[in-house]
Amino acid sequence: MLGWKELPFEVMQTGEFWQELLMKGKIKIAKKIKEPVTMQDPCNVIRRAGAAEKFRDIVRATCEDFTEMYPNREHNFCCNAGGGLAGLSNWAAHKAKGNRVKAEQIKATGAKIVITPCHNCNTGIKDIIKYWNLNVKNMFFDEILVETMEIPEELKIKE
Repeated sequence: MLGWKELPFEVMQTGEFWQELLMKGKIKIAKKIKEPVTMQDPCNVIRRAGAAEKFRDIVRATCEDFTEMYPNREHNFCCNAGGGLAGLSNWAAHKAKGNRVKAEQIKATGAKIVITPCHNCNTGIKDIIKYWNLNVKNMFFDEILVETMEIPEELKIKE
């Protein structure tokens, strides 16, 4: 990459970055989300990068009621967004219709929030929620953190 044998920087997914900030105490959690949540394990980040436990660290730190989908981690069913195919809007309903297994997997958890660490998964899960009329919403880790983190006094808006 760019002619380097070894990169002079670490490459990580944003969820891995958030987890590092949490573990180092640079982000402090003030309150936890009370609604039941589940999480989509993104295929590439889980299977290739091994981020499953890092992502669960974030969920455990920010959410009170976490239920795993089954199967999960590297065996989880794909969101059907296809590593970028989610952007092909003409195929959204077709892909969502073909992913009844994911809709059933989400429903079985009883969750009201599906955490989607990957942008493609976020789009794929939104399509599934809409097509299968699921009573859930999906959120990125940064949205979860914004709702739960302590805002330092020096960063609060002064009235």
